[in-house]
Amino acid sequence: MNGTDKAVQRWLAVPDQFDRFTRFLRDNGILMPTRIGIGVLVFLLGVTILLKRLGTHSVQAIGFPLDVVVAVLVMIGGTALPFTATTRERSYLFVIAGDFAVAVIVLAEANPDQRLLGCLVFGLVGSYIAFFHNLRAQLWHLLFSGAVIVVASIGVFTDVPSGLSDVLGRIAFAIPVITVIPVVTQIALALLSNDAQSSELDPLTDLLNRRGLSRRTSELLQAKSGLDQSLLVVVIDIDNFKHFNDTYGHDVGDRVILRTAYRLHDWARSDAAIARVGGDEFVVVQMMPLPYVGDLLARIAPIMNSPTGEPLSTTSIGIAIHNGAWPDVQAAESGLRDLHRLADSAMYESKRMGGNRVHSIVLTDQQPQQPQRSDGRSVL
Repeated sequence: MNGTDKAVQRWLAVPDQFDRFTRFLRDNGILMPTRIGIGVLVFLLGVTILLKRLGTHSVQAIGFPLDVVVAVLVMIGGTALPFTATTRERSYLFVIAGDFAVAVIVLAEANPDQRLLGCLVFGLVGSYIAFFHNLRAQLWHLLFSGAVIVVASIGVFTDVPSGLSDVLGRIAFAIPVITVIPVVTQIALALLSNDAQSSELDPLTDLLNRRGLSRRTSELLQAKSGLDQSLLVVVIDIDNFKHFNDTYGHDVGDRVILRTAYRLHDWARSDAAIARVGGDEFVVVQMMPLPYVGDLLARIAPIMNSPTGEPLSTTSIGIAIHNGAWPDVQAAESGLRDLHRLADSAMYESKRMGGNRVHSIVLTDQQPQQPQRSDGRSVL
């Protein structure tokens, strides 16, 4: 197998990027602006279709105003996009709907030049896939759009005659435009994603590693500016983890680690920094308004030590909470190190008491209070 084959296999093996790229946008505070931008672009495409219909440049091959219906649906979708929770499945539906809408507009157009211009919109759909999904999805999109371009170039659904040279010329123009930019973008993002994974992400869980945690916590510290904001550092260690590896094997041990990571995602806020910093040790750093802290702490033990899944696993948890403001950046960095140290000590106290427990320590103006309850419940 040569180097090209290995590179292609590596790109095809890259997992779907939706969750990772969405998390990247959220961590950098640009998820909503990105969704608004995509929504505006989709809405303007619908407006373009509608204006084109109202103008003199569109001659439909069918009597029913199908392009008007599609334009209205596209405008509604663009308006709703920023306000609708987006999942990976919905993102795929968005791609399918986009490809279908473009195909309808293209194939309903009687003018061959207008059909060709309409095909270029496939390139926008491909660019979206390049950022949010993977190369396999891109290839399916290219197969579909390529087939539409061929049919549109031949003029199967119109009475406009097309010579062989015209057909080949249109295909030669449209295919590179809709393939080169998305595919090159896809490959570049796949390589950058691999670099990012090795530098800031844990390869097993896709959580942050120590380096990624350091960068993300620096961003959180810059945002903590008031007395009404609490900063939490949570240290989690899987109880008796060596037992899982020794008894069931490392595959099962990895499954326990992944299950713990999923539970942390279920518990933590969406803007939290979640990291795997050791074999079976995790750290969560998050900031939130003070009134919400109690409810969050009450939920951690039931979620993290849920008696579900095989083999059963529990965790020892230590939490350090800072309520207050630091005078400057150096004090904040020092305070964060103290929080991490106290959370680590609280976790070891939970482990010393037999595991399956939560200890929490509250700081106000850098004065730690005594650890809270150690019976598996978090209490401020």
